[in-house]
Amino acid sequence: MKRIIAVLFTIALLSGCKKDDPAPSELGNSVSTTGIYVLNEGGFTKSNSSLSMYIPDSNKVYADVFYAANNRSLGDVANDIVLYNNKAFIVVNNSHKIEIISTLTHKSLGTINVAGNSPNKIVIVNDTKGYITNIYKGTVTAFNPSTYGIFKDNITVGLNPQGITSANGKVFVCNSGYGSDSTVSVIDPLRDSVVATIMVSRSPTDIAVDGDGDIIVLCNGFSDFSNSSKDTPGSIAVIDPKTYLLKATIPLPLAVYGHPGELAVSNKGYGFTVVKDGIVKFDTKTFSIISSKFIAKTPYSIAVDNITERIYLGDARDFNSNGKIYVYEKNGVIKDSAAVGIIPGTFVFKN
Repeated sequence: MKRIIAVLFTIALLSGCKKDDPAPSELGNSVSTTGIYVLNEGGFTKSNSSLSMYIPDSNKVYADVFYAANNRSLGDVANDIVLYNNKAFIVVNNSHKIEIISTLTHKSLGTINVAGNSPNKIVIVNDTKGYITNIYKGTVTAFNPSTYGIFKDNITVGLNPQGITSANGKVFVCNSGYGSDSTVSVIDPLRDSVVATIMVSRSPTDIAVDGDGDIIVLCNGFSDFSNSSKDTPGSIAVIDPKTYLLKATIPLPLAVYGHPGELAVSNKGYGFTVVKDGIVKFDTKTFSIISSKFIAKTPYSIAVDNITERIYLGDARDFNSNGKIYVYEKNGVIKDSAAVGIIPGTFVFKN
């Protein structure tokens, strides 16, 4: 789940949560249209995850397109989604599965069952190899995105692996340990084994590839809930995917930013992270802060569209009722907002 604190809060708050009745799909023959998928996590144990589709030109939301196409719930706590070859691979954490749907019809194409693995994040490398982080097992599962078969179920990495990405023919895994780990594991897809371990700052959670091919890692820092004086700051690490060397670290002082959370990286030379008083914009070429408060909002999730450069924020509100998304132009001026499902946690662009 995206943040351990948020999840604990959600468990306590959602004891009486009931899934909203899904709106019928109005997409019809235009289901293949471009837009933005919003994956809504839903409440823990409530099986009310949903997949919304947002059309930016009209500011229109199609609610729960998965339910409309399949007449069943997506499952319990939807954590991540990636698009590949006209398919969407959706990680449903507490249902211990990967749901695969057609992006042309939203019909289910199959399910990868990973019982007991608590899947968290996913990456597709090519037609025959994909990887899933298993947050509570300290492992990664290798699977075939064409046949949905599992190659290797337990590739041992670090503690509480979360974010995962691929670059330069390798797979990079953030080992957060919820503050007890400070490493990024490198997996060779040809061997399905770890070939290197990179030291960064404490609690690396989110990871992305920038326009130059570098690996950008968000480190949350360590939080001591019994004694905040022992907290350590977060940072943004930049890794060379060819040498595995740490090219730069952008410090995020604790007194100024608190513990950062969520990462969005553009291919245009900049990225964003969420801090205690808003959203920081940083430069991925000079490894410096562009703006300490680019947007004065602290959302649950964030993404940036590489084509339009618009910024999308997900607001979980009370973690019980439907959330909202906010759309900002690249200069930080708000453009639109819309209601989506419960706990909007991940955006993916269908361009």
